Amino acid sequence: MASIVWFRKCIRLHDNEALVRACKLGDGVVPIFILDPHFVDTKRLGVNQFSFFLQSLIDLDQQLQTLGSQLVVLRGTPEKTFEGIFKGKHPFTAKTVLFERDTTPYAVKRDAAIEKLAKKHGVAVESFSGHTLLDIQEVARTKGFKCPTTNAGIEKLVQKASIREPLPVPKLPKFKVKGYPMFTLKELGYKDAPKHTAQGGEREGLRVLKSVCSDKKYVRQFNKTKTSCTTGHVSGRLSTTGMSPYLMCGAVSIRTVYHSVKKVLASGPHTKAPESLLGQLYFREMFYFLAACTRDFDKPSNAYCLEVPWDKKTALQKAWEEGKTGYPFIDGLMRQLKETGWIHHLGRHAVSCFLTRGDLWQNWTFGRDVFHKLLIDADGSLNNGNWQALAGVVPWSAPWFRVYNPIPDEKSALNVGMDGAWLKRFVPELQNMPAKYQYCPWTAPKDVQAKAKCIIGKDYPKPIVEHAKARDANLAKFGKAVKNRKAKRPPAVGASNAAKKPRRS
Repeated sequence: MASIVWFRKCIRLHDNEALVRACKLGDGVVPIFILDPHFVDTKRLGVNQFSFFLQSLIDLDQQLQTLGSQLVVLRGTPEKTFEGIFKGKHPFTAKTVLFERDTTPYAVKRDAAIEKLAKKHGVAVESFSGHTLLDIQEVARTKGFKCPTTNAGIEKLVQKASIREPLPVPKLPKFKVKGYPMFTLKELGYKDAPKHTAQGGEREGLRVLKSVCSDKKYVRQFNKTKTSCTTGHVSGRLSTTGMSPYLMCGAVSIRTVYHSVKKVLASGPHTKAPESLLGQLYFREMFYFLAACTRDFDKPSNAYCLEVPWDKKTALQKAWEEGKTGYPFIDGLMRQLKETGWIHHLGRHAVSCFLTRGDLWQNWTFGRDVFHKLLIDADGSLNNGNWQALAGVVPWSAPWFRVYNPIPDEKSALNVGMDGAWLKRFVPELQNMPAKYQYCPWTAPKDVQAKAKCIIGKDYPKPIVEHAKARDANLAKFGKAVKNRKAKRPPAVGASNAAKKPRRS
């Protein structure tokens, strides 16, 4: 009988507490991955995202094989799969099942069912916190706990705790079994080839982290709000670290990133949270806490969320999703997202604001679902928290009346490149458009459009809304929603920015 190590999000060998514990038990170690049909949905999860995750699994299996072991890939629901293992239907049996805990709603129910099933068959279960810096369940159970809704609040929680150093890769016992091959994208039903440029896997993730931290000046001076929004058009070059997809699937441990960054920061003066690199890790931690501690966090009905009468206009949603709004900056970002599976966080701010309170007045849940499908770093907790923030409906939102201008200039807080390189890469229709018109091509005279071989309304769409008019109308509607909430309940939740006067952009 062996120790079954169930890989889910912790797709790595380093700092894997379940794996370390299994090796110490001395009963043999069987590493498994279960291809759960719950996650196999080509309409809900895009090919880039699944491809990056698959690369991470392949990297894990290659490393295991180098160490004389292998990843057993099983197919089916976790309940039926473990039922088969517990009943001896495989060439390995289970004495203990070990895994890293997952605090998302589906995972909590799934793991409870597996623990119940294991108990029925006399199999022990051990689980460990590891996907976040803090043990969310343990912290949430402490007396007087109140879920933080600010970066400073989560920073205090982290600083009060002792974040242990990452664990080394343990010495694995030999394990080999025939069959159980890795799945393919074709098997899952994906027809299009992935186009993401980031390479998945623990080894690549650790290489990226090492490269980032080798530039001590970059790490110490990092300020997320100052990084370039129009980035990613040149392969292998980003204005940010590019670590988010590796953290999403656990290819790189959050503790490894935390301590690597802390070590660099200790070498000299540095920026502070929330703009610093540590500040980005704190935001991630905050959203995991909120998602785990808030009923229906993924729904507009959750306790923090402002009730807003959003429209549902499929034509507007389709234009936004396909990058055909007539606003080149927005369209370039959405096309980059669809092609590469990634856009800069300020770009995410811009397209989110545009879809919701800024211009189109569509529900944030639509945008969230598009992001969840297309991003290679799609993470339910962060995706829900960030979309609610950018829709302006929660306490951690910036003031709701601050609307991004989808026609950026060199003074824009979005840090948009004015040289046209990024824009020409993702909106090639405008490659010959003069720089002064590149983000507002409809204002170019007809002869200029003709010379640029881009007639607006023919070769590139006209704007689907007029920004200034849409913004003003939406702010009026949003202000009404804020007043309606005030009339219904005390403004203790989510009302911190409700009384200020609107600011135009």
